[in-house]
Amino acid sequence: MELSNKQIDINRREILRLLISTQRDGIESVIDYLYSSGFFIVPSSLKRHHCWKGGLAQHSLNVCNIALSFGKELHRSSIVLCALLHDICKASQLYYDDKGNLHHRNTYIQGHGIRSVKLLEMLNLTLSNDERRAIRWHMGGYYASEDEIADLEMAKKSKLWEIIHKADLLDAEIK
Repeated sequence: MELSNKQIDINRREILRLLISTQRDGIESVIDYLYSSGFFIVPSSLKRHHCWKGGLAQHSLNVCNIALSFGKELHRSSIVLCALLHDICKASQLYYDDKGNLHHRNTYIQGHGIRSVKLLEMLNLTLSNDERRAIRWHMGGYYASEDEIADLEMAKKSKLWEIIHKADLLDAEIK
């Protein structure tokens, strides 16, 4: 599957609208990064879910829509930020060359949740501890080290983590 340029543009505009609606300090630098990293056009992965042009943005938007339907009692801005940006570190890992060929940068993504949190903080986005944990542990923490177990357990007590985790699994079709 590959998204049309029209659908990629629709997704881009919706993601930008949602991010701007959060009115969060630092969101402008995040948006600049989304453009410069190729976030709107790269796949989510090479061989797993959403492995087509525009797949990362499509997956992020799908996770956001699912999470918003689950989290009506939570702050909308927290759901939007966590859902749309949980995989942001993946954007710079894949890129298209001038001929349209997809390439993978040879970097190892150890815990892409923590890499996404670190990237967002480098971009000066203000995140709460609950938001950091929801992004950090969105995959469930299966590979958490002993030193990380307490933080993972705190995350799992959070409704925000629960809906981001569930929405990500549902959209990736992991059951």
